[in-house]
Amino acid sequence: MRYHARVLRCLVGLAFVGLALGACGEGEDRPTSWSYVSATIVQPNCATSSCHSKHSAVAGLRLDSREGGYVQLVGGTTADGQNLVVPGQPHESQLVYQLRGIERRRMPPDNPLPEADIELIEQWIADGASND
Repeated sequence: MRYHARVLRCLVGLAFVGLALGACGEGEDRPTSWSYVSATIVQPNCATSSCHSKHSAVAGLRLDSREGGYVQLVGGTTADGQNLVVPGQPHESQLVYQLRGIERRRMPPDNPLPEADIELIEQWIADGASND
């Protein structure tokens, strides 16, 4: 299983490098800031009443506020102790695996994020996952 996880991490890393080198399209003109990512992607898609809000904090994760969501994502871990967001390393960030459905259930489950939104989150992480 560990070998499989390493191979998938390498593949995600390679995919990210390819995106970073040749990305074009919808995500280019959007800022890679936490305030933008939180307000336009995370809160409307993840902080719903049935997922990661004050009403239902699935897995103990609340993403319904910019500050609280940042602290929980950047400081948080999965049930098996892996970091949700590793600043500067999207291929090591479990959030990316969750959004893409790699080795786990894809999130959000009912309406997965568009590729451009996932790429923007990956770029925010690659840029250091700062809280602006």
